[in-house]
Amino acid sequence: MTPLKARVLLADDHALVRRGLRLVLDAEPDLEVVAEAGDGAEAIERGLAPEVDLAVLDISMPRMTGLQAARELHRRRPELRILMLSMHQSERYLFEALKAGTAGYVLKSVADRDLVEACRAAMRGERFLYPGAMTPPIRDLLKDARDALPSIREDPLTPRET
Repeated sequence: MTPLKARVLLADDHALVRRGLRLVLDAEPDLEVVAEAGDGAEAIERGLAPEVDLAVLDISMPRMTGLQAARELHRRRPELRILMLSMHQSERYLFEALKAGTAGYVLKSVADRDLVEACRAAMRGERFLYPGAMTPPIRDLLKDARDALPSIREDPLTPRET
């Protein structure tokens, strides 16, 4: 059962970023920032607290990266929802974040637009991927499907049928 108000941990090594994200999230009636962390080790410490429902982790932090923190939090508290926040629009980081147990991947460049929806999706047990994240895998899947199809002649009739 999801709580009426999701209690959020914000972890980013830049206080100004945390302050801005806090303003965005606290403005929503169903989200409340209850803890902050400036590095990955502190994020684990704060994320293990039972009053945190959702951790939003920056992928690049000192002492321990967001990916390392996500893996550890997921291992120690599997019910905790985790979102990865990153400035990197990278397939590799996206896949690593999902493998680490995160519910989604949000780009910092559009966090003001996407973070609230990502938080809500995570709390519903859904995944959130930034728009465009699925373009390369779908493109590759379609290319593989096209390559697997037998070539189609321009004239569908065989010479005998003609």
